[in-house]
Amino acid sequence: MALLEGFQAVYRHLSCQPGLSAQHQAARLIGSSAVLARYRAPMATPQVDDPDAWTEAPEHPELVDKFWDPECMSSAEQRKLGLQQIRQAFQRREGDCGSSEVQVAALTGKIKAMADHMRVHRKDYHSRRGLEAMLNRRKSLLQYLRRKDFDAYAIVLSRLGLRDNYMKLERAYGKSRATK
Repeated sequence: MALLEGFQAVYRHLSCQPGLSAQHQAARLIGSSAVLARYRAPMATPQVDDPDAWTEAPEHPELVDKFWDPECMSSAEQRKLGLQQIRQAFQRREGDCGSSEVQVAALTGKIKAMADHMRVHRKDYHSRRGLEAMLNRRKSLLQYLRRKDFDAYAIVLSRLGLRDNYMKLERAYGKSRATK
């Protein structure tokens, strides 16, 4: 009933405007929920008999657990959850998400996900460019971490299962290039 009254109100409002026919203008504007809400008749709010009805425990808790299981999440949600777990594992203090160790660990997780994507889609050159950028960023963060705190560098490498390519860089580019 309220929807019909909303249509009629829009039609009455537009029938006095020049230009297109009122029916055409109403049909264009009805698609907009904001316009329809402006002309919709006010509805009565539903009454709940028991205010604590929504706070009770669900009847089937195993279904709730199954619903929130990570296997039921989309790949984007799984990736976000994985990044949160990585950040919690490598953070220096509560809420740390910007230290070099956390950034390297997060980049490593993203690189692994992108490498899996690249195994399936070998000709995805745009993603390959993003993967190379992530690799270069991780390399520069690891070089910074090696310069500033060698102990933390060694711990991060061992926990992530990465190899130390510092000597290879030094031989290839010389000592000045490898330390930058």
